[in-house]
Amino acid sequence: MTVTPEHCANELLEVVPLMMRVIRSRVRSHSSPELSVAQFRALAFLGRNQNAMLGDVANFLALTLPAASKLIDGLVTAGFAGREIDLADRRKVALTLTAAGRRKYAAALKASADYLAERMSLLEAADRERIARAMKSLHAVFADEPSETRDQRPPPKRTDRAV
Repeated sequence: MTVTPEHCANELLEVVPLMMRVIRSRVRSHSSPELSVAQFRALAFLGRNQNAMLGDVANFLALTLPAASKLIDGLVTAGFAGREIDLADRRKVALTLTAAGRRKYAAALKASADYLAERMSLLEAADRERIARAMKSLHAVFADEPSETRDQRPPPKRTDRAV
C-alpha cells in the first residue's frame, strides 16, 4: 500500500498536537510555581530565539505588545531574562536569557527528553529505529523553513563607536 502525502499529512496533524499537549503538560509540571504558563512559554521561546525582540515574543504568544512587555518584566524581575539595548539604535531592545534562565530552560528540556525517552522505551527497538529515521526525514524537509522570529537578527552591537 502506498501512503499518499495527504494521508501522511493527516497523520502528522493527528499526532503532533497530541505530543505537544503532553510535552507542555510535562514541562508545566516540572517548572517552578513562580512562572506562569505564558512566562514559561516566553522563556522557552527566548531559549530557541536568543536576541528576539518584544514583538517576536508577542506574536509567538498571541499577546499585545503591552501584555508581552508586562510578561517579560516578570521574567526580568525573576532574573530569568534580560534586555540588551542595541548601541547603534537605542530603540531596539533584544531579549536574552540570563544564566538562571538558561538553566531553567535546560532543566525543562531535560525533563521533557527524559519523559519522552521513558515513553519511547515502551516501543520495540525496530519501531524506535523507524521513528528516528522518520524524524531525520522530517527535519530535512522542514529545516529550511523560517525561524519563529520574523528574521534572523544579529546580536545587538556592544562596541563603543569611538575610534
